[in-house]
Amino acid sequence: MYVLYWVFALLAQGIGLALLTVAGRDDLRLIGMIAFTGLIGARALSTAGLLSLCGEDRPAAFTSVIVALWFAAVVVSRLAGFDSVANVASFYIAAFTVAIYGFYFMAKNLHALKGPFRQSLMAIFVVEALTCLALLSAYNLQQEPPSLGSATTSVALITGFVLFSLKGFLAVWLTVERLESDLRDLAFSDPLTGVLNRRGVVDEIEKMSQRSAKSDQFAFFSLDLDDFKSINDVHGHNAGDRALVNFTHVVRQCLRERDIFGRTGGEEFAIFTRVTDRNTAGQIAERIRSTLEATTFHEDGHELRMTVSIGVTLMRGRIGNIESMLSEADRALYQAKGDGRNRIVFYDGPTPQPAQSADREVALAV
Repeated sequence: MYVLYWVFALLAQGIGLALLTVAGRDDLRLIGMIAFTGLIGARALSTAGLLSLCGEDRPAAFTSVIVALWFAAVVVSRLAGFDSVANVASFYIAAFTVAIYGFYFMAKNLHALKGPFRQSLMAIFVVEALTCLALLSAYNLQQEPPSLGSATTSVALITGFVLFSLKGFLAVWLTVERLESDLRDLAFSDPLTGVLNRRGVVDEIEKMSQRSAKSDQFAFFSLDLDDFKSINDVHGHNAGDRALVNFTHVVRQCLRERDIFGRTGGEEFAIFTRVTDRNTAGQIAERIRSTLEATTFHEDGHELRMTVSIGVTLMRGRIGNIESMLSEADRALYQAKGDGRNRIVFYDGPTPQPAQSADREVALAV
């Protein structure tokens, strides 16, 4: 969408500058009105397109309001007796509004962009607002009517071109960043649940491991929904998909934001987190198990309850062999399944040990 807005912004800018050169000194004629309308339209369209990349969902309305403000400012300026500078003054009033809104939108949506983008955009809008005020004052202080050959007009055209170009550069830069982010999401995220996929889990574990100290202790959880096949058989695959999504919501409520959580298979999931000791890992696993067991879902008028089996392995420092860690957690998970499901088992060497806090057996109830 932003590309479309910038195409129209370039067209409006070109038309406005072209008409301005033939409008002459008498900028109150119709051709001058159209020229300045094109120029303010270009400012509004370029800013609307840029803000649409940052989450602005009403760029068309924003552009329309700015153009309407320009016309209103022209009328007020002419009624106030500023005949020779009405169009110019109205243009900078509207342009100042564009910059102020851009700054306000960025300040209100600080989470929309990373630091460098946010700071650069906010700086551009501040400079644009100050430039509009300075040029508006300069034109009003001139003894002669505005002309294309004046020094003030030359400065106005140069600063306008620079700011317009900077916005375009940031728009391209932001688009590339968003494209890379989308590609990363496709490569490392599960499209159904929105959590990490197996590749994403491994990648995040490697990053966390590289930042860890030798004394840090971690827990890896391998989770598997019990009797998940029965949900698909009884209610259909769409219900099974919704069950997986509901499961991820439950788990997320039990985890911290920095914990790594992802889907590693059909109904298999994994969690990697920093813990203080074995007891903490057991508490996290039990919180997930008990919360899911107590949660009721509704599907086709039926109550659906799900349970989960969890295998846990602990390690310290940097993870040298991630696949070995996954294998250890899987062995504990298989033990939990074999012992009756809906339980937690820790890997403690060749023979995994069940967690004392989760030794009950609860069957899947549909």
